[in-house]
Amino acid sequence: MKFVFGAGGTGGHVVPAIALAQELKQRGHECIFIGNKGSIEERFANSAGFPFNIIRVQKLYRKISLDNLVFPYHLLHSIIKCRKILRDVQADAVITTGGFVAGPVAIAGLINQLPCYLHESNSYPGLTTRCLARYHTCVFVSFEQTRLYLQNAKLTNHGIPLMKNSESSSIKHEDLGLEPSLKTILITGGSQGSLAINKVISSILKQLLDSGWQVIWQTGGTTYQEFTKIHNGTPGLFMFDFHPGLKQMMNLADLAITRAGAMTIAELEATQLPAILIPLPTAAENHQYFNALAQQQKRCANLLKQSELNSSTLLSTIEALDLASMKQKLMALPPNHATSLIIDDILNLTRSR
Repeated sequence: MKFVFGAGGTGGHVVPAIALAQELKQRGHECIFIGNKGSIEERFANSAGFPFNIIRVQKLYRKISLDNLVFPYHLLHSIIKCRKILRDVQADAVITTGGFVAGPVAIAGLINQLPCYLHESNSYPGLTTRCLARYHTCVFVSFEQTRLYLQNAKLTNHGIPLMKNSESSSIKHEDLGLEPSLKTILITGGSQGSLAINKVISSILKQLLDSGWQVIWQTGGTTYQEFTKIHNGTPGLFMFDFHPGLKQMMNLADLAITRAGAMTIAELEATQLPAILIPLPTAAENHQYFNALAQQQKRCANLLKQSELNSSTLLSTIEALDLASMKQKLMALPPNHATSLIIDDILNLTRSR
């Protein structure tokens, strides 16, 4: 069978789509991606070896913007083009995973009367999901709280699809100049980094090291030079802007201080790593806050708002953590088989149509 994917805008939307497409390809099916030219979805699809078709679609800005005046034109034009692509490739079904690119692909699939499937990674679903979920054959969610916002849709919760790890898993503490016997904190604010998090970490780094922690700190590319001038060569610290083995470093840590994107949370759960989650306050519809809140309610992470983030609050939060209890909660979570379970459902539902 042939499946057409619509996903874009952020890695949190694209990575689950690639994971699902890889599973389908492994089972002998064809996958085609649709998205914007020069986008993250184009880079990921090309890197994974999937055909990519270009449309032009823009996001709908929540604030007043002149760009919104051309939004209806681009949306209509992209829907028409998506319908043609679906006919040309003789698609059997459409799979979308959120982001503004997903809208026209899903609408085209619905108009063409194809089975349409949607995966929503975030606890609070985005605008595209909320508008279109009820019309889909099935919507796959990752948090039980999502059911509150999509009550008219057919929902199944299998979790967040994760890509199979092709990176080396042999990273050790010694490779980073660290001691295996010491407690380790992993700090990351995403590939670009977080200035708010980095400033606070910089101010408390000596206290963390003096209290027995060692630190793996991804500053991101934007502020790496600024903070490496201050802390480069500090014993007990491995500091970098970006590293392809970041996911493997989670296995070395006892605690993470990070943002609350859905993919980050899925990886924290997969590696059973307790975390202090600092949601990005500018994330669309504040979805990272709801992601972090859901994890805190599971008692496997602590939520710390960026507006409340300072050296005192972060240190007190670290000191108050019961890492053993959080680890137990994480170990009690079911293993992540989301990719295979979602594809099982999609194939069964599509064949039954």
